Amino acid sequence: TIIGPSAACWIFFYPAGSNRRLLEAVISRYTPEFVCDRDVFFICLNRPGKGGTSSSSSTTTGTTTVSPEQEYIRTACDDIITIIDYYQVPKVSLLYMCAGSSFGYSFAKFHPERTTGYILGISSWILRHDGKRSNNDGGNVDDTIDYSTPSIMNSRIHSWAMRGYFGSKSMVSSLAGGIVGSVSGLFTSLPQHWIVDGFKQELSNDERVAFDEQYPEDGGEAFVKMMTWNYGDGDGDGSFFVNVDDNDVDESNDKRVLCTNDGNAKDIAVCLSTQQELGMEYKSSVPTQKRVLLWHGENDRMVNVAGAEYLESMLSNATLSYVSEGTHQGTMLFFPRDLMLELNQISNLM
Repeated sequence: TIIGPSAACWIFFYPAGSNRRLLEAVISRYTPEFVCDRDVFFICLNRPGKGGTSSSSSTTTGTTTVSPEQEYIRTACDDIITIIDYYQVPKVSLLYMCAGSSFGYSFAKFHPERTTGYILGISSWILRHDGKRSNNDGGNVDDTIDYSTPSIMNSRIHSWAMRGYFGSKSMVSSLAGGIVGSVSGLFTSLPQHWIVDGFKQELSNDERVAFDEQYPEDGGEAFVKMMTWNYGDGDGDGSFFVNVDDNDVDESNDKRVLCTNDGNAKDIAVCLSTQQELGMEYKSSVPTQKRVLLWHGENDRMVNVAGAEYLESMLSNATLSYVSEGTHQGTMLFFPRDLMLELNQISNLM
């Protein structure tokens, strides 16, 4: 199937620990609300080391060593280019949730010629910055601006992890990645009502109403099935190769980098990195966009709205909308109404 330039195309960047199945789990509910004059496509790729996707590795170019986190992000962005080239899509708009932000803004940085200039972000995870500028200065540098991030932006546990209280970044990310990878097993081993009641307890009253409307009268069975399917991302069975001949690829040759199932750990490692470490200082690294639209729940206790406010101040043409009583999971699971309106309007403009 060729998408081509006549359709609107969005790249979806999922949160840490999730995978490409989240796109179908969330977007499919809102498909009837698209009223565009042309076809709209959403593409979501498993990041390296997830669901059978080839893992990334650190590389050395000349005298410069690229960190595993930087190579992970670059590989994820390069994979997107491979796919949109395959589908003959000239430019894409970007939509992310939570920690997908680091990959969305990196894609805008590395491949500005392949983006439309529209970025939509939900419950943005923001990389920390201690105020000390790196040497990776871009064209948007303004030395009068304080680049340091708010101290209340992330949880206390995250702050402790950033300071090394729990051990090295690689050790913490590996342990946390293993825990995240076991989530799918919890959905099949724990009593269904525990999962549903625990999830709903974290939602606002309005979000609970939306939950009951989406999953009525079955005790949340459909919700548990959706979450089990979403986190059980598989091993890549049924996938195909777009950059080499399928007949030339097998486990015994060098034409395929194998999946080592380290995607969750590397997602966590990115979250434990600073803007300077990743070369992603939002103000100087992200090219000016036509519009950056942000939504964040007022009651988000996992990722404080102060981070989204910081991001709004760093990026040109950025607008933050507060979701009244919105929680972290609720804002992502039940799209803000005006987000759907913007998806429609921008898709018609692309």
